[in-house]
Amino acid sequence: MINVMINAMINLFANLSRVSGRGLSAAIVLPLLILLGCATTNHSSIQIPKPKDYTLKNGLKILLIEDHTLPYLSMGLMVRTGSSSDPLGKTGLANITSDLLDRGSKNHSASQIADLFASYGTSFTNSANYDFSYFSTSALAKDQSAIIKLFFEVLNQPVFDKAEVERSLSESKAEIKRSYDQPAFVASRLFSQYLYGAHPYGRSASGTPRDLDSIKVQDIKDFYTRYYRPNNASLVLVGDIHPELISSLETLLADWQPQAAAEVSYPVLPKAVAGQVLLVDRSDLKQTEVRLGHFGVRRKNDDYQTIIVSDVILSDGFSSRLMSEIRVKRGLTYGISSEFDARKDYGPFYIASNTRHEKVGELVRETLKAVNDFVAKGVTDKEVDEAKGYLRGAFPRKIETADQLAGLIMGLRFYGLDESYLQTYIDKLDSISAKDVNAVIKKYYHPEQLKVLVYGPKEQLLDQLRPVGAVEVRSYKELLTGI
Repeated sequence: MINVMINAMINLFANLSRVSGRGLSAAIVLPLLILLGCATTNHSSIQIPKPKDYTLKNGLKILLIEDHTLPYLSMGLMVRTGSSSDPLGKTGLANITSDLLDRGSKNHSASQIADLFASYGTSFTNSANYDFSYFSTSALAKDQSAIIKLFFEVLNQPVFDKAEVERSLSESKAEIKRSYDQPAFVASRLFSQYLYGAHPYGRSASGTPRDLDSIKVQDIKDFYTRYYRPNNASLVLVGDIHPELISSLETLLADWQPQAAAEVSYPVLPKAVAGQVLLVDRSDLKQTEVRLGHFGVRRKNDDYQTIIVSDVILSDGFSSRLMSEIRVKRGLTYGISSEFDARKDYGPFYIASNTRHEKVGELVRETLKAVNDFVAKGVTDKEVDEAKGYLRGAFPRKIETADQLAGLIMGLRFYGLDESYLQTYIDKLDSISAKDVNAVIKKYYHPEQLKVLVYGPKEQLLDQLRPVGAVEVRSYKELLTGI
């Protein structure tokens, strides 16, 4: 369920288990803001101050949005490199690098940095997901010169002290190992690995204990030197700020020099094979976790808003197709959700649920049937109107602060969109018809390509899964080292 902004990512990934570790909330909030899009309850468009674009001599792109309503400012710096650039055998490097920036600079220790931000009533947030790394802070406008100077001290002068590196790695490993006791996390991570294979999206953004053990101080310094360059970054400033600030940034950042940074080269995705089932055997689980999915879409996609509408109809709320069929009618689970997690490359479309062991086969079969019916029969005008109403009403709370607006606009820019996306979102949403949604469903939903992962006890599950497709059985112990 695309649960627009709240559920998702956490997939996150949750997604996903995509990102885990310190900075989780920031890593998830930004992508979810991007995925949501925009809606308002009373107006057909959103009005935001006209952004001003600048580029410093060192190549740093700056987006300035003046809003003098309140004496407050927010800033965010995006480095256009994330965990997809982690070297093989060193997953988690981007995440660890981002985590270490505020753990000591040339002038201040980690505790001193935290105290300095706190003295301005704020903090420094950091995160890294598959596509990019993002850093932010905010403060009263009267403190803007001091907070900007501190912000870039953290970003441009990290020391990567050996003791802090070891502490960060130790904390990350401990958190990952704790997550092994969370069946939903393990299933989601294993499914990403199963779906994507050698593609960067198949790796763990937070790393694995084995890979984190291989990361040395020099690896972090090399990664930072290679990617944390002004020509590989963008800065957004929102709030009570004046354009004169740009000249001061030229001076402040004069020593931050550009350097070529290689773009991620994504491999060709593996061909989908019908009827693939992976049974990950673990005998001590109270319930079985189930994941189904196939490759989804890139974020820059003209059909994306319509895809969101379709996904809301499929699994958002008790009246959605999946909840109605799997929970309400059959009582097979407490919850089932789906999501198109769009990214720079093709993100996953996946369905997540769990159930008691003896009902796994039925849950998988009925879920596959529900998706097939969704594609074959399509949706109604009533369902589309309700989904659009939900999306239209969900947005206002998501751009209440300068921080939210800064992150949203920076994300849109990263994925090749701009502020006009916000201003036209409602009109485009309102124009979506049932015919449009049904066309998108047939184009992007492929039930015959759904891969199935089941995490539970083999003895109770194998015979239930044989009618679904060719079942591969693996022990969870042999797979945990890879997540």
